[in-house]
Amino acid sequence: MDSLQARYPLRMRIALLQLNSRLGDPEANGRALEDAYREALHLGADLVLSAEMAVGGYLAEDRLWEAGLRRAVTRESERLARLAGAVPLVFGTCSPSPSGRLWNELWWCQDGGVRAVARKRILPAYDVFDESRYFDADHGRQALVDHLGERVGLSVCEDLWANAELAPGPIRYPFDPIADLAEQGATLILNASASPGHLGSFLPPGRTAPWAAPSKLALRKRLLQGHASRHGLPIAYASRVGSESWLTFDGGSGLVLPDGTWQRDEFFKEGVVMTDTSVPGAPWPEEPREEEWLRRALATGLRENMDKQGLEAAVVGLSGGIDSSVVAAMAAETLGPERVLGIALPTAYTSQESLSLAREQARVLGIPFLQLDAGLPFTGAVGALAAAFPDRRFGLTDENFQSRCRGMLLMAATSEPAVHRLLGTPRVAVLNTGNKSEAATGYFTLYGDGIGAFGILGDCLKARVFALARELGEAIPAGILNRRPTAELRPDQTDETSLMPYAQLDAILGILLEARREEELVSADLAFALEGPALDQARAALPRVFALLRNSEFKRRQLPFSLKVSPWAFGRGRRIPLTAK
Repeated sequence: MDSLQARYPLRMRIALLQLNSRLGDPEANGRALEDAYREALHLGADLVLSAEMAVGGYLAEDRLWEAGLRRAVTRESERLARLAGAVPLVFGTCSPSPSGRLWNELWWCQDGGVRAVARKRILPAYDVFDESRYFDADHGRQALVDHLGERVGLSVCEDLWANAELAPGPIRYPFDPIADLAEQGATLILNASASPGHLGSFLPPGRTAPWAAPSKLALRKRLLQGHASRHGLPIAYASRVGSESWLTFDGGSGLVLPDGTWQRDEFFKEGVVMTDTSVPGAPWPEEPREEEWLRRALATGLRENMDKQGLEAAVVGLSGGIDSSVVAAMAAETLGPERVLGIALPTAYTSQESLSLAREQARVLGIPFLQLDAGLPFTGAVGALAAAFPDRRFGLTDENFQSRCRGMLLMAATSEPAVHRLLGTPRVAVLNTGNKSEAATGYFTLYGDGIGAFGILGDCLKARVFALARELGEAIPAGILNRRPTAELRPDQTDETSLMPYAQLDAILGILLEARREEELVSADLAFALEGPALDQARAALPRVFALLRNSEFKRRQLPFSLKVSPWAFGRGRRIPLTAK
């Protein structure tokens, strides 16, 4: 405490605005910033910091090329500048650059005007990020701002990630903006971020590996503590919350002090986070359990995507299996049970156990339930083929027919007036129930169980689906939790017979897809995840898994988007050409 008081003779209370921006709606975002600024003043703030691109929202993508949106962002940014008083309001916005792109900026607004502007110097262009499409990087040094005895350096998100020792990875940047600010004499650094969260790469419970990809929480801790201790100065970090399509922002705004301690750590919660440079920090908190973080992240993504897409109710195909039950439980918890319809879709190969478990799942959740006979359209489709090919026999085509008939009926329910009356709204969508293990191996049917507005489990390996089911507690009946997964498209079918044991498959996929290890390293790496016969069997299955992954790329391109919760997800962040060898 004494050393901190000697270092900071003047107290600075920094308010961090952890807000949920709406993409392409600068007026709404501006009102939220204004309200939060006034709240921060009421709480006694000496400086107020928002997240990155707080006015236009992170990231409006190709809407950023629209001249009308650019003008609206400028108007709202100038309005916010005029309302700023003696206490600075520092917020993320953008302005046109000479190239025709934009500058990603922080505006320091005070006494009714713009006192300083800092531009983002490092633009990420990896994984889900493609900022050089829209922005120019400013490679010049950013000026410091004097405030209350401090020399304040301004930085934007990726500027924090340019030190190769603190942010290990394949990308190497030519300079470190945080080090530059410290060399110029900064005594306090502000960082405005829009940092989507994710778990670390999958490993079975209790296992560790030196090559495992860390969670975003662990990465942020390493970066913030590393910069603060290296340069002997505090860093105030403001990040947004909410969800935009596949990305979920968990917030985590706070102040890290030079001794590595931390003030405030609010996840998934919108509001004003108050910090104080004269108050000692607490030890960095432990990461939440994976299942706890996953539950909150998926709930946020589900709620935000429904709301921001104008959707109000969901249809879930209930199979009596774990995936559909978890999706239904998450939907009921997030949207309310009265806004979720569970539909069982039996054919001749559906067991009575499946139907009973589907009904029980709906009863436990308190959601409406329907049973639609998928065997009727299936019989018609098979009959049409039989008329043309009289000698045909039951095969893969018939299995796919069943799945597609189910998908057709689920989609039909979303536009059916009786369903609208049942759910109290015509704004209804099907939620996809697939998981990452199935997507990786192509174990799903295009236009069948591959349908839906979006998927909440599509970036969760099967093991994480089971972990989430256990986290949901009594919402998932024991009979479903303990049941062997099956698609029930032919007699005596189980997933693990068609594929391989999920414990082995998920170990492989966690190494290959999420830790992004080279194929030739996976066999040795499996020793960190498995042992005994399971290890031998997984190694023997590697050529098949590699082939399934490569050969099913075209199918994944046609899946609904999924909420990203792992270091590397299918979709926007994984761009594999369909024609590559």
